[in-house]
Amino acid sequence: MKFENIYRFVLLITVVVATFISCSNDDSKNTVDDVTDAVKDGTWKVSYFYDSGKDETVNYVGYDFTFGGNNVLTAAKEINSYTGIWSVAKSTSDDDLYSTIFKVSIGPNDIFQDLNGDWKVMENTGTSVKLKDDSKGETAIDYLTFEKKSVQ
Repeated sequence: MKFENIYRFVLLITVVVATFISCSNDDSKNTVDDVTDAVKDGTWKVSYFYDSGKDETVNYVGYDFTFGGNNVLTAAKEINSYTGIWSVAKSTSDDDLYSTIFKVSIGPNDIFQDLNGDWKVMENTGTSVKLKDDSKGETAIDYLTFEKKSVQ
């Protein structure tokens, strides 16, 4: 009888441990819906931009980015306003099959040309979206971070 109770206890512990392991806490907010919902809320700024081996964040100081409905992207600074398009999609590339891709296209101003393209979502906190572009190979990875501007 005692052996049967021990057996049940061990079985119970095994089931509980297996349940916790299989239900790991994945705090990733990098799904298409999560990223889309995050950026559609509020105004954003470029808090970090590393392009071709150089920090170029300063080029975007003062620009407010709005990721609006119908995938309309607006970048505004003082009296100047530029429009483009944005989207978030699941990667279809075999190399990035599980990646979420953030697409940006804005112009015609040359300053935005480096932002244009397909960016892999590395992290989404709801107030910060960290992106990278490794399409040039591992030796030339570009990084872009949009940070939500606080309401004042």
